[in-house]
Amino acid sequence: MWISLVQTLNAVEKTPDQVSVPQLLQAGFPPHLAATWKTKAKLSPEKFLEWKRSLKGKEANLVSRVWKEQEINLFPSKQRFHGNDSPKPNSKSFKYAKDIKSKEIPTKSLEGSDTLYEIFLGMSYQNLDVRYLPRKEKNHSSLFIGGRGKGQIWILEKRDEEFSYGTNLTYQQFRFTSGNRYKPIPHFYFAKDPNFYSQLERTGSPLPQPILQSHFFGYRFLKEGKEYEWGIYHANSFSAYPGIYFASPNKSYSAVWSAGENKSSFYINDSLNSKDWGNHRVQSESILNQKESVGFFYLKSESPESKYFLDATIYRDSPLLYGVVSPSEVRPEIPQILGYTRGSLKHFLGFEYLNSLEGHRKESGRSGFFPFFLSEWGNLLYRYREYNESGNYQWNEIGRAAFYEWRKEKAVVSFGFEVRENGGQWEGKLAIPIDSGNLLEFSAIFREGQPKTRAWFENWTYATDFNINLTDRAEIIKLKWVSPFISLNVSYSEKENDPNPILFINFQLLQKIDF
Repeated sequence: MWISLVQTLNAVEKTPDQVSVPQLLQAGFPPHLAATWKTKAKLSPEKFLEWKRSLKGKEANLVSRVWKEQEINLFPSKQRFHGNDSPKPNSKSFKYAKDIKSKEIPTKSLEGSDTLYEIFLGMSYQNLDVRYLPRKEKNHSSLFIGGRGKGQIWILEKRDEEFSYGTNLTYQQFRFTSGNRYKPIPHFYFAKDPNFYSQLERTGSPLPQPILQSHFFGYRFLKEGKEYEWGIYHANSFSAYPGIYFASPNKSYSAVWSAGENKSSFYINDSLNSKDWGNHRVQSESILNQKESVGFFYLKSESPESKYFLDATIYRDSPLLYGVVSPSEVRPEIPQILGYTRGSLKHFLGFEYLNSLEGHRKESGRSGFFPFFLSEWGNLLYRYREYNESGNYQWNEIGRAAFYEWRKEKAVVSFGFEVRENGGQWEGKLAIPIDSGNLLEFSAIFREGQPKTRAWFENWTYATDFNINLTDRAEIIKLKWVSPFISLNVSYSEKENDPNPILFINFQLLQKIDF
């Protein structure tokens, strides 16, 4: 898989920073991967190569292909052909680095050895406009400043009226994280601050999800050139008792367990990419204890040559995921179990199936869709969908819809109207990657008349976990713009004959300064 650093003498070689963003996008890079490439290209060759080796699946294949096509060389020619110029580990780090089996670049530490120091600062503001909701639960804001370099990172924050800190310190094989921001595990819901979230979390970002105060002390070790980590932790918001944690290479698998109350959390984010069997990705996170268990499982599969697609998800949602900080209009009080599957041929011929249990309310449905007009300018699709509900009420409805849909690489435009016996609904979505690392998304639904059953609403086109909600709201509009340094998330919804709409606005800003 890995591409050799040695090119022919007659090749026109480039360093990573000489590859432009348009060239990366033209090669098939998604915007976030192109942005990460440009960020890593500013670091030392050792750090860039370490990042390249950490990639998996489709991203690893894309980077390797561009590496070969652009004939990338991390070091000047004199270094490549004169062994005495190669960097060597110092005596203190050699014992730790010698376990790495690669002979291309001696590694000083697991965290890399970039010589840059970076200061970052920014803010976030959130407003949830719901009638009768106390002001302290409507508005949330934060300011922060931090720095990172040579594997160390720190942050000082002011969240609402409270001050907090976060630090991630590494020394040889050991890691210590403490405070309200950093943890060595990738879990989203573990000790999560229910009033804040990070839309700017991505590869290389100093802003992972904000958490409540937690402390981790771990030991990292290398096996066949891959980094594993295990250790102990204490997070009172997760469990009153301390516990142990484990993280696999690339944090594809991770787990925490507190023996005191037998509470655990598991995380999976892995992929399998094969020329013969296609591309497959699994993502899952769960919280398990004696009182209640919640979580989700998401599978995304794509056949060779991107001909067949399959998405399947199942989740159990409850207040345990969020913390009881908002009324029932915003966060669930009754646990819900929902399963959803969608399969298609090139996105225009396929099926859907949904099943949900929420208290005594059971809902199910199935759907089929096919094209009646295909062109390079977009497709016209017909959808037939059955809606069933039992429990407190018995309802059965048929929905017939016509849609226009256009797809090109990562861009999606779709809108249409579904007719039911007692009404109907307009549906629309838009997803457009813009330039480097920028993504604009829009989704909306407008219901008319008196439909008896709830609508299936797809929140975002590029969500990576459970993404389908059942809604009886007459109107929902969602807008999201995300870049490496700024994000805006706006959501508006209202019920029919209800004077109390819900408006949610979240704005985040990140600024970096390199020294």
